[in-house]
Amino acid sequence: MNSPDNIERAISQLHIKTRAQTDKRILDDASAALAAGVQKQPFDLGGDRRTGWVIRIARPALAAAAIIVAFTLLFRVLPGAEPTVGEINKAFAKAQNTCVSTFQVDKTEPFQQVWTSQTLNMKLFKVGAGNQAQFALWDIPIRVKMIKFLTSDSVRTEAITDQMLAELDKSAAQTSRLFPFSDADGVPADAQWNKVDQSQVATAVPQTKVYDLTWAAASEAPGAIAHRKCRFFVDIHTHLPRRAEWYAKSRPEDEYTFETFTVVSYPSEGEIQDLIRNTFGPRPGRPDEPEYIGTPGMDR
Repeated sequence: MNSPDNIERAISQLHIKTRAQTDKRILDDASAALAAGVQKQPFDLGGDRRTGWVIRIARPALAAAAIIVAFTLLFRVLPGAEPTVGEINKAFAKAQNTCVSTFQVDKTEPFQQVWTSQTLNMKLFKVGAGNQAQFALWDIPIRVKMIKFLTSDSVRTEAITDQMLAELDKSAAQTSRLFPFSDADGVPADAQWNKVDQSQVATAVPQTKVYDLTWAAASEAPGAIAHRKCRFFVDIHTHLPRRAEWYAKSRPEDEYTFETFTVVSYPSEGEIQDLIRNTFGPRPGRPDEPEYIGTPGMDR
C-alpha cells in the first residue's frame, strides 16, 4: 500500500466530521503552504521534469499538509485564535481541582455546588442552602460515601459499590450543569458558537472573553422546539471557563429568558481538604492530619 493510501486510511479511522466550508479552508491553506514551499526551492529542472516532479508530490504532500492543518485545528488552540467549545470543555476536564456553584437568577447563595478533586480522587456535593444544606462526599480511594445534614452532627456512611461508581460520573455531569453536552458528538449540527462583544454583556468577569453556544432542542411538549443558549465566560490565558449562563425561549422571535448561572472556581487541594475536614471530621481509615505526638518528657 502506497503512502497516499496510508494517509487516506488514517483519515477514515479518525471519524472526523467537518462541514464543506471547513474542508475548503483546510485544502486552501494546505495548497498555499505547498505552493510557498515549492517556490522557495532553487530546483534547476527542465519544464517537463519539473512539472512531473510537482505532480508526483502534489497529492501526498497536499494530503499530509491537510492532516497537519486538521490536527492543529482540532486538538490545539492556535496563538491568538478563538477557542472552540470542545477546547474549553477539554481544558476544564484537565483541571485538577474545581468547584462549580449553580445559582438561581435572583439568588446570591448557590442551590447546589460540586467540588471535584482529581488529585484526591474525591467528589463533594452540596445541595440546598442555609441550614437545609446537605453534603455528600464520595471518597473513592477508601470506597466510602458520607452524607451529612447541617442540622445534625451525625454522619451517615455507606460503602461504595461498583455500580455506584459507574453512575457517579453521569450524575456529577448532570449536577454541575456546566456544559450542555458531554462531548462534541452530542452537539447538534446546527448549533452556533459565536464570540460576544463585551459591550453586549451585562455581567463583567475580568480577564475573560464571552462566547454564546445556541441550539434548538426538543421541548417537553410533543412536537415543540425549545431554543437554548449557554453563555461562557472564558479565561483569556488558560481557556478555562469562569462562568456559564443558561437561557431559553420557546419561539425564535422571542427574547431569551435568563434561567440559571454557574460560577466556576479552581481551589487548591488543601482548600478542598479543609472543607471536607471541617464538614465531616477526619477521614475514616486515613485521617488527613497526623496523629498528635507529645514532646518527650513534658508528660512527666
